[in-house]
Amino acid sequence: MSQVLEKAYDYIVVGAGSAGCVLAARLSEDASVNVLLIEAGGSDTHPDVADPARWARLLRTERAWQYETVPQRHCDNRVDRVPRGKMLGGCHSLNANVWVRGHRSDFDAWKASGCEGWGWEDVLRLYQRIEDWHGTDCELRGKGGPMYVSPPADPHPVATAFVESARAIGLPQIDDHNAKEMEGVGLLNLTIKDGRRHSVVQAYLQPAMTRKNLTILTHAETSRLLITGSRCVGVEFEQNGHLTTASASREVILAAGVIGSPCILMRSGIGLAEELKRMSIDVVSDLPGVGQNLHDHPMVGGINYECKVPLGAPHNNGVEAAMWWKTRRGLSGPDIQAVLLEFPYATPVLADRLPNANCYTIAPLVMRPASRGSIRLASTNFKDAPLIDVNFMSCDADIAAMLVAIDMCRDMGASEAFTHFRQREVMPRKLSRNDLIDFIRMSTTTCFHPVGTCKMGVDRDAVVDPTLKVRGIEGLRVADASIMPTVTSGNTNAPTVMIGEKAAEMIVES
Repeated sequence: MSQVLEKAYDYIVVGAGSAGCVLAARLSEDASVNVLLIEAGGSDTHPDVADPARWARLLRTERAWQYETVPQRHCDNRVDRVPRGKMLGGCHSLNANVWVRGHRSDFDAWKASGCEGWGWEDVLRLYQRIEDWHGTDCELRGKGGPMYVSPPADPHPVATAFVESARAIGLPQIDDHNAKEMEGVGLLNLTIKDGRRHSVVQAYLQPAMTRKNLTILTHAETSRLLITGSRCVGVEFEQNGHLTTASASREVILAAGVIGSPCILMRSGIGLAEELKRMSIDVVSDLPGVGQNLHDHPMVGGINYECKVPLGAPHNNGVEAAMWWKTRRGLSGPDIQAVLLEFPYATPVLADRLPNANCYTIAPLVMRPASRGSIRLASTNFKDAPLIDVNFMSCDADIAAMLVAIDMCRDMGASEAFTHFRQREVMPRKLSRNDLIDFIRMSTTTCFHPVGTCKMGVDRDAVVDPTLKVRGIEGLRVADASIMPTVTSGNTNAPTVMIGEKAAEMIVES
């Protein structure tokens, strides 16, 4: 690995996150090409990164972009936090290490919308290539891949109680939500190896660091793309207070994430022409979908219970069990989820209701949100944070799904399975429907799964085509969670790693 900037590279990858690390590693397997990986943050060597139980501490440090939303008008005008990874590994270096592929219907819906090559059968082989699965044998799982995945070792008793509580209300227990069935309750798959975080850095980037044809620059923030005519020929970035450029003879691949990638495109003149002109940015390509289609899994934080015995420290990542279910018949896949948090969790406006730290949380989520938001530039200065509007709970369908999820979670929390732990339900407690909707608006927050701002597709609002090439611009692709047309049914890290694998494959084949 080189840290000396060359004049030109074959490929430049912007962003060393869940997809970017995969891309850099896979592209540099060809010794005849030179690859530059640019990361705005630093290394992932801090002790809190390695400890899976300390992920929440990282969210308010310099290892995360400290983004915030604009006031959410359908959630009491609250400002929500949108932390994103800012170090090698990106969000996989600060998330909860949960590995969820998504439901087969997620990917079949992508394919049905015109994204050929992205159906379930297409992406399954990529997941199998990625995984080194250490759990119940199943022909759908991968063995020997770079990413270590396993069930939690020694799960917390309250996580086991959660599984029993879901069974008590009639849900089936599933051994592996990434295998044949997803609907039901069970322990989660985790990317934790020997008690330590196992991210794309350990799985992909570190083995590639021995290669002389790979250059990795950290603390290098990309300001804009360099475009000649209709071709992207390189990038401009700041490192150590100095602006510099690097050129790419083949391709630039944006993997800067759901916030970073659309902002770089817009600063480079690619986006809604009317908006770019308003910002005095020269229009290179009028792509109205850039920054649009922003959505996230809304999560209620949360249904909290005071524990009558000492909970002790969280085990593993503190988030070891989950359930998925449908709110009504006829749906192609689950539209709600609940996760057990081995600690109290509430939005700031409700935090004073928590009696102490000896609480556990059942947090309901909506898997298929109808609400859509946007990301817009606040200025042309790449140092200025953008205007982020997730637009949570703007659609009645999301409220309706969350009401069902809350009812199920409270039934689980009140079941005999939690008798040993439950002192009392702290919140929301029994409320009228209107009061419960008010509670949803006060307690809805991010589940750290934003997607969609550089949507893949074939319609007018699509930013990239199914090969991830930016429409109207040669030599430029986007490969990260921003290309998801719709969010997958679960944590978005695994699908983003898959996107990196598929992008690398398509680039090599082309």
